[in-house]
Amino acid sequence: MTQLCDRKPGLVSIVIATYNYGHFIIDALDGIEKQTYPNIELIIMDDASEDDTEELVNSWYKKCKYKFSNFIYLKLPRNIGAGWAYNIGFQISSGEYTVIHDADDVSYPEKIKKQVKVLEEHPDTAMVGTGFRTFKNNILESKAGSAWLSFNSAHIEKNYKKHLRHCVAYGTLMFRAAILEEIIGCFKAIPVGNDMFFVNNIVNHDFIIENIKEELHYVRKHTGSMSSQIRHKQDINVLKKRKVVDDLVSIVLPVKNSELTIYNALKSIGAQTYPNIEIIIIDDWSTDNSKEVIDNWYKKYRNHSNNNCIKDLLYFKPPREAGYPWIYNMGAYLSRGEYIAFHHDKGLSHPERIQKQVDFLKNNFMYSAVGTNCKPGGTMIRYDDKIEDSYITESLNCVNINTLMVRYEQIHKTAGFNNLMQGAWDFEFIYRLLNNGYKVQNLRDVLYFE
Repeated sequence: MTQLCDRKPGLVSIVIATYNYGHFIIDALDGIEKQTYPNIELIIMDDASEDDTEELVNSWYKKCKYKFSNFIYLKLPRNIGAGWAYNIGFQISSGEYTVIHDADDVSYPEKIKKQVKVLEEHPDTAMVGTGFRTFKNNILESKAGSAWLSFNSAHIEKNYKKHLRHCVAYGTLMFRAAILEEIIGCFKAIPVGNDMFFVNNIVNHDFIIENIKEELHYVRKHTGSMSSQIRHKQDINVLKKRKVVDDLVSIVLPVKNSELTIYNALKSIGAQTYPNIEIIIIDDWSTDNSKEVIDNWYKKYRNHSNNNCIKDLLYFKPPREAGYPWIYNMGAYLSRGEYIAFHHDKGLSHPERIQKQVDFLKNNFMYSAVGTNCKPGGTMIRYDDKIEDSYITESLNCVNINTLMVRYEQIHKTAGFNNLMQGAWDFEFIYRLLNNGYKVQNLRDVLYFE
């Protein structure tokens, strides 16, 4: 993600997540093109659409490119759901402000300008939504939809902190991108309704939210909308595509100019005794031959290896450098495994590493994450109750993040790593798990070398 100090002042990054909405998205884009605010970056996150979305968007952009400071159309290599697609969009954005925009909605021309004005005039406000109207086919026949919203920031805070009452329209939101360092983005706690958890998380981090008491957004009502997703038969196949695969381990392997080390790292993963692994490689804008080395290794592995533990290798290179910890998050979002493990491009895993970690988690249901002893590691690595003491009492890191395996639920419930403690994001993640009541262990066997 663009570092806070490098974000472009005044730039608004509008992030649209879309899946098979080619028949709606041009209306949304036309509304953005009509915005009176002059400094906009448009990021379209295509969640592996199978319709003509890409062709329609590219044709539209050729006629409207004059409008935007920057334009990114990113088609994801697999369908991961709107929440994770938005998070990746947030992490590649470069604006001071970020806007959430659904692919089937339409914004009033003054919306962005008025939201920026609120944030500029209220420096303590982190996020601002607006009122909205709803429509089906004809926007001229729209109806008021804002009756459930609150337009007082104190009431908004009380509603979420005390009553867990949703009163901010997720699809209308603009926020300061700086808050992503702490709140990360959307969760996947439940199949639908994570928009409420997103806002609730921001409020409970003590950020101030306001709503503009004007109807500046039009929400399209139809059977495929996010609010209806699991209630309609045609969306069952979408949910199946995102289904976590039992017993599969997704190994997240970030790379950056790793042509000299990545082959050996992959070789150690390919030698695992555990039989069901996918590798998720996130290339953080390598300028060397890392991709060629990866391709050559995988081709050789498939054609000549007697070990068939690697079921898939997914390579993903975002359109701009993201940096740590965001590349780890991207890998976790693209994962399909019941378990998610992390690995460094300069690290080597013992052949029994993954098998022993899976065995531990299967046999110890109360634990959510497990690392291993490693070299070099020495006295830094701790075990049992000393792990919690190390993080909570002594503020010492004693789990090597590149030895860690977590249950997928921990990523769904936390959204992954944040950058609240810059340079100590790995410590913060384990601390957050422990502080929220999750248990973490280290295996005493030396199973990782770096």
